[in-house]
Amino acid sequence: MKRFLLTLLTIGGIIFLILGYIYWQDKTSVSTTNKEVSAADIEDAPSEGEKTKETAEQEGSMFYSNWPESAQEDYLAAKENGKPYKVAIVGSTALGKDTNGWSEQLKSALLEKDPDTLNVEIFQYDTITIDFIYSEQSEEVAAYAPDMVLFEPFSLNDNTKGVTVQDNHDSIEIFLRTLKEANEDVTLLLQPTYPLYNATYYPGQVEELQAFAEEKGYTYLNHWEEWPEDETLDDLNGDNEQAPSEEGHKLWADYLIKYFIAE
Repeated sequence: MKRFLLTLLTIGGIIFLILGYIYWQDKTSVSTTNKEVSAADIEDAPSEGEKTKETAEQEGSMFYSNWPESAQEDYLAAKENGKPYKVAIVGSTALGKDTNGWSEQLKSALLEKDPDTLNVEIFQYDTITIDFIYSEQSEEVAAYAPDMVLFEPFSLNDNTKGVTVQDNHDSIEIFLRTLKEANEDVTLLLQPTYPLYNATYYPGQVEELQAFAEEKGYTYLNHWEEWPEDETLDDLNGDNEQAPSEEGHKLWADYLIKYFIAE
């Protein structure tokens, strides 16, 4: 009888050990798998910048998708870090500052889209490019340390005052160097002044501005493609063609708003 009980206890112990070993193996396997999955998840996890962009995509708020890639990245970084992203709108009196011109309309649209991150300032001057770069005016813009500059390089004023195309282009390059002294990562966008009906040399100068922008790799916003080419163009220019009319400012603003705020 004792031998029988001893045998049963021995068999029971062996079974207990086997079951315990199987349970331990199963638990270890699950734990290892979980660790491997966790490591893979961590390795494939997006960076903070990617998270911000992904979140923006999910929320349908990538209004900045038309901007140059570098500007998009800088804007997202500023937003992530809680810092302002500064936009400067620079040019001649064709900007229509303080009269609800296109610059004011664009500024309002941008600030309405993201009032927390975007800062927008308008710098309007009645001058020509050469005088602009050798005066305190360009320094005033640089002191703002903008991240992105939309520049209307006084194309029509230069045409009227006899400034050569080469001097205009050289002035743009000098202005950009001044901007980079304040912010090395600044993004420059160029655009022409408003068009005139039956102008002689002016359209050719604007074509050269576009070619210059493309050669240098600057984003060129060709709002001229939205303006009519016939005599109805006169209706979009104000008295003596000194500035766009109210309708002209709206046309110009609509073009830029569609670029800066993608739907």
